Amino acid sequence: MEYQRVLAGDQRRIGRGIIAIILLVGGMFGMTLGAVQIAFRLDAALGLSGYTASIQVAAMLPIALLIPWSMFLQRWLYGVRAASLTSVLNVFRTAVFGKAMLVVVPLWTINLVISNLVMDNATTTWSTASLASIFLVTLLLTPLQAAGEEYGYRGLVFRIAASWAKGPRTALLIGILVSSVVFAVVHFSTDPWVNLYYVVFASTLAVITWRSGGLEIGIVIHAVNNTLGFLILLVLHADFTAANDRSNGVGSAIMLLPCTLHIALTAWVWWQTRSSGPVRTRVQRT
Repeated sequence: MEYQRVLAGDQRRIGRGIIAIILLVGGMFGMTLGAVQIAFRLDAALGLSGYTASIQVAAMLPIALLIPWSMFLQRWLYGVRAASLTSVLNVFRTAVFGKAMLVVVPLWTINLVISNLVMDNATTTWSTASLASIFLVTLLLTPLQAAGEEYGYRGLVFRIAASWAKGPRTALLIGILVSSVVFAVVHFSTDPWVNLYYVVFASTLAVITWRSGGLEIGIVIHAVNNTLGFLILLVLHADFTAANDRSNGVGSAIMLLPCTLHIALTAWVWWQTRSSGPVRTRVQRT
């Protein structure tokens, strides 16, 4: 069975799937709201203002917790072992991860450097302590935050939506569509260019997950994108609040560069699996 079809059964269980998606997204926002309130109170007690390491932790940690939360929801609502959410082999495949790193890191570094040189990032004054603390938080938590989104959206949501149809092709299309729309919606952007990027980002990573039989390559792409993106903003002394603005008018045609890169990487994965097809597994329940 292909990765996204592991939750498929004799019944479509659409209602259960919708409840699972609501619990996934609601849990993420609930944890984020609580973490942000703690960060604000901590910064107020310390006399800190602006974008701080506490706010960065509050933005990253709750999303990283989607890893165990997604696994729990899959086990609780579908009776499928948590480990299967990682890959068709029920383990994190380090060889797949390492090969992806060799390809993704140089390509994404070039992409982000060009994008940030073209974009007019607002700058602000950073203290050495703020730069150092946010640098440390970024290195420690941003890869986990990116992995959390992969487990949540290319993992659980992709599988849930793909279980709503009996035909494998229809199931795949529904899985890609639903997981991509949910991913774009939870980012609350009103800019068409930014939303285009989110949809391309999500749909290509869903295709990669399907073809590779797991989340490892998507985690590499997502983690490298987010981590390097934050680090470059730190080097430029950019205003993180302005950089995270997703309102109408902030996007531009420069977003087509990462979109093209996503499509090219997806084509590369497809080419690598052209002989074997999508990696498959048996359904394993406990």
